[in-house]
Amino acid sequence: MIYFKKRLVLLISLVFLYHSYGQEKQQYNGPLEVGAYKGKAAYTYVVTEQDTLYDGAFQLQSSNLNALLEEADTSFLMEGRFYKGTPTGPWHFQFGEFQTESESKLVGYEYRVLVSGQQEEGRGALSKGKPDGKWSYEVNRIKSSEVETTLFSSVINFKNGVPQQSFQMENDSTVLVGRFLRNGLAHDEWTSYASNDLEDTENWIFDEGLLQEINWTTDGISKKISVFASHNSYKTIALNQGYIDLLKATITSENSVDFKSDVAQLLAENDGYYAKLNGILNEMGPTELTPNFKVKVPFYELDAQQKSDIDQIAQDYKTAKSISDTLLHNSHLNIVRRSDADAQYRYEVVKKIDADFLQPLSTFAKYKEEDILEYMELPKLMQQLWPSGKPSTNIEVVTDSTQATKTFVLANTGEFNFNGNSTKTVAAIAEYAKLSLQELMESLSDRLTNEARLQALNGLEKDLIAENDTLVTQIDSLLPALPVLYNTPLNNLKKLADKSLGEYASLNNPEEKLAFGNKLKVCLDELQELTGVLGALPATSEEIKILYEDAIWNPFMATVMQEGVKKKVTSAYSEILIPSFLKQATEVDCENAKKLTEQITHTNDRMLKLREEDTKKLERKLRREKNPNEIMKLLHEQSTAKEN
Repeated sequence: MIYFKKRLVLLISLVFLYHSYGQEKQQYNGPLEVGAYKGKAAYTYVVTEQDTLYDGAFQLQSSNLNALLEEADTSFLMEGRFYKGTPTGPWHFQFGEFQTESESKLVGYEYRVLVSGQQEEGRGALSKGKPDGKWSYEVNRIKSSEVETTLFSSVINFKNGVPQQSFQMENDSTVLVGRFLRNGLAHDEWTSYASNDLEDTENWIFDEGLLQEINWTTDGISKKISVFASHNSYKTIALNQGYIDLLKATITSENSVDFKSDVAQLLAENDGYYAKLNGILNEMGPTELTPNFKVKVPFYELDAQQKSDIDQIAQDYKTAKSISDTLLHNSHLNIVRRSDADAQYRYEVVKKIDADFLQPLSTFAKYKEEDILEYMELPKLMQQLWPSGKPSTNIEVVTDSTQATKTFVLANTGEFNFNGNSTKTVAAIAEYAKLSLQELMESLSDRLTNEARLQALNGLEKDLIAENDTLVTQIDSLLPALPVLYNTPLNNLKKLADKSLGEYASLNNPEEKLAFGNKLKVCLDELQELTGVLGALPATSEEIKILYEDAIWNPFMATVMQEGVKKKVTSAYSEILIPSFLKQATEVDCENAKKLTEQITHTNDRMLKLREEDTKKLERKLRREKNPNEIMKLLHEQSTAKEN
């Protein structure tokens, strides 16, 4: 027993020594590249089983005397500490851009060259990658090796990454002071004033993060603007550029004024400097060096359909904008249109689509990227995007110097409805712009340079491959979880896409290739949408089945049992319509994929609504009906009758 204990102690000691040796700190001195910064580094690190981690003191710097003497030098210094790969403890950053002056000084046995330029300096402490304590950032203009002007400075106090107490920041024209609650929410009055005139002020009034009003005083004249009205739901978000854009949109739509703010400019400057430091440190270890100012905003929750609409709007805008830029900036087309009346007409249509459709949609797409659409009332946003009214499907343009006009309209214009203020409305506007520009591109393709056509094809083919890859991945991920009877319909969608790509590849004429490719891209989008609807169908049908069940007391079993209701309706749906949808998907092509998707979606919506409607008359009609098309007509008739 004693021998066994000795062996056990020896084994534990060896394991401990091995682990300690593996964690032993090592020193590095030499070149290092961190993001865009290349310089000479000195740091300690440890090698673990998984990775090499910075651990201990760290320094990276660069300066070039020869470059400075010849023309100019860009220098930097970064120094601090890491603990097991995470920035921890005090950190110091310097970034400089300097030029030498002709004057130099001899001090003792040293020549000292005077420099001018700009230097940025940031310093503060981090705790597990988060700012903790006082952080400062300063940008100075240097003249003859002395600070001439402070261009920007900020001082913020943090506790474990959350801004605390008061802060101050200023640039060469404005000073801003404000404070936070302990949770980082903006609170009370944030005041800014002009550096050269203390009477010119701008005050933001917060109440626990919610910006209630902004007051301006300029040249003795005061103005007050209310910002966010009371609402039943709020959400806490970061005070970043997205929030500033939300303010601009809200104030402009509520007060019909252009929002210009010295406070917003200062906050944006500060965010930019912190983003620079955060980007550098994240290259080396997990870091959250951000101002992390928090605010509250009204919240207008979007449902799944609205989110889907918004995604489609952004995609259609991107496609349309690419085509518009190609046509408007094509030098050959700009020459041809001067002597070609049809080219001039189509060029003017593109310009009008860009101005009336795409410029407002670019703002919508920007808000989507900033993730602030859920904090806006859509009708007010629509009014802001199209203050003179939404565009028309009939696009009228002036074609020549005589002010003669001509109207462009898509053949299927009747399918587009721009009425209302919903995401569906914006989606219709975006799709109409995209399809119109695709048609214009096809009609103008013979008047583009070969190089431009080649670039258009190259971009199109990249999109086609990406769309097809997305479709294949989508189907392959769905199939294992779906019933076997879904295999054939979904595999048919893959085969259809592959066959269509083959047809595209077989075309030799560039104009035909471009026209076919644009249509194929639309088709692939529609096949992805159909795939999503089919993939969700088993779960949707199960939800509908449960919806049509009532709890019934069974006296013989002495228990409550679930029993189906409106069985003629549910049988028609599950036994006739769903098999019909799957059969149609097995035979679908690019011409009817969108129609099938709409049929399935509409049917599912009707089934949800019919649960609460009087369906006795409908059930009598369904008793002998086996034709899927007739059944869908009956469901639609029930919907129409309900509306009437």
